[in-house]
Amino acid sequence: MPVPPSAGFQLSWIARMLRTRFDARARTVGLTRAQWTMIVAVRLSEGATQAEVASHLEINSVTAGRIIDRLQAAEWIERRPDPVDRRVNRLYVTAKAAPVLEKLSVLGAEEEEVSLAGFSAEERDTLMRLLGRITDNLVAAPAPSLLPIDDCGDEDEAIPAKPLTRAVG
Repeated sequence: MPVPPSAGFQLSWIARMLRTRFDARARTVGLTRAQWTMIVAVRLSEGATQAEVASHLEINSVTAGRIIDRLQAAEWIERRPDPVDRRVNRLYVTAKAAPVLEKLSVLGAEEEEVSLAGFSAEERDTLMRLLGRITDNLVAAPAPSLLPIDDCGDEDEAIPAKPLTRAVG
């Protein structure tokens, strides 16, 4: 199918292909997209609450809880009580998840090489700079009042928008 020339559609199309390819690769280590996304999100924000991670991933807390329950049962993520508020649990990646995270990192690097094949170092730098500018523009723009319903398809309510931040790098 030909891809329309709009930047938004192109970016969406590329993101979908990257997710699909990476999801297939992640299944080789026994993870679903929801699980590897959660493990990486917790790793990037160790000590965050379930609600904070759910907001970051743009899924609701119930869906996040189900994913975390499975990852906790597999001993890849653990919940620790908050030292100040006993009603709150903080999330941490376990040592058992380290090899999985390393494998995901390798798979991600391999997929990035596939997607950027034929690009010079200068072109890669330019691409990253331009993508960063798009991110900055979207972060600075007024946010819509609601984000889309999460991908899981098992919830009927939209999720209130939280401010987005740009990953440094």
